[in-house]
Amino acid sequence: MEMLAFFERFGDLAFAETRVVTVPPGKAVPAGVYGLLEFYCTDDDCDCRRVIIKVVSENSGGKVLATFSYGWEDAAFYRKWSPGTENAAEWFGPTLDPLNPQSVHAGAFLGAFKHVMLQDKSYVDRLKRHYTMFKHFSKSPKRASAQKR
Repeated sequence: MEMLAFFERFGDLAFAETRVVTVPPGKAVPAGVYGLLEFYCTDDDCDCRRVIIKVVSENSGGKVLATFSYGWEDAAFYRKWSPGTENAAEWFGPTLDPLNPQSVHAGAFLGAFKHVMLQDKSYVDRLKRHYTMFKHFSKSPKRASAQKR
């Protein structure tokens, strides 16, 4: 399954709505400004209802500091969505992505995502809205006609 950054399809909106977190000195991660970049599945037939979040810093030189997955449906949805998959229920909620390297601070970033970001209903609603926009992008008549050329 290929994942593509939200900003690849919706640049201006992504830059306006990307969550940015400023961490003061004395916290579990180094002080700095961190961006939470959203990635979504490009498979038009997939309805995974998940986002991959990559945490980057203006000082990280492009290095990803943490990568986690967030599925907002309940575990029963993911078991039904992917029957026979042993770990489908793990797709529910936020988890560190085992397929991507993680920095020593990845757990702290995931904790902040769970206990701060996901408590913000408008942010969770934004992720769901971005998912819907992303999934409908290639199905739009204007986009579909451009793809056939």
